[in-house]
Amino acid sequence: MIFGLDFEWLADPLYQSWLLEGLKTTLAITGVGTILMLIIGIAGAAIIHFNIPVAKSLTIIMIDLFRNTPPLVQLFFLYFMLSDLGLTYTDAATGERIPLLSGFACVVISLALYNGAIAIEIIRSGINSVPKQTVEGGKSMGYSRLQIFRFIELPIALRMTIPNMTSNVVSLIKTSAQAALVAVTDIMFFATQITLETFLNLEVMIVLWLIYLIITTLVVLLAKQIAKAFAIPGFGAGAMQ
Repeated sequence: MIFGLDFEWLADPLYQSWLLEGLKTTLAITGVGTILMLIIGIAGAAIIHFNIPVAKSLTIIMIDLFRNTPPLVQLFFLYFMLSDLGLTYTDAATGERIPLLSGFACVVISLALYNGAIAIEIIRSGINSVPKQTVEGGKSMGYSRLQIFRFIELPIALRMTIPNMTSNVVSLIKTSAQAALVAVTDIMFFATQITLETFLNLEVMIVLWLIYLIITTLVVLLAKQIAKAFAIPGFGAGAMQ
């Protein structure tokens, strides 16, 4: 007992295994979601930067659609509405109709789209912050527009936007807790199961709060090290120091 709170349930091997399994799922959602978010962010920023016909308009619509609507609504749309639209397959063994996208896939996609829309704007702001003299220097060396983007603008932009992108990743981690609402067995799902068995709501939520705090703190510390390692003098990459 600590301050009248009962944490003896943490010694139970079953609950330990539940928390560990849930943590693995949460980290998997975060890892895959972050990778897809960065891909969407870079691709979207490139499309707008190069002013690609049709694709630019679709990208802007995508940004407004996903950035300005709740991620939970997007998750429910993917999880429930796609099945209603017929995106299912038949299990050969049982003959049961099963959604084409699993709950895990829906969570990852919804987080990647929501945070990816924000990432596009973050990377765009970084590209726009690259000094014109630097771009002109690339042109004078005979670089094509694509080469300037690939070797000059994008690398500098990614370094300059590490603080904002870190906040975006932290937001993704926190929002991943909604996975439990579509029966994905993440840390939030198992924490809820433990509270139902032990009725120790406060104690379990304190542990859950600390777990998320540790994860996000480690991400921020890692981002600081990345910013320091890839810092370019004069371009603000060390802003997180």
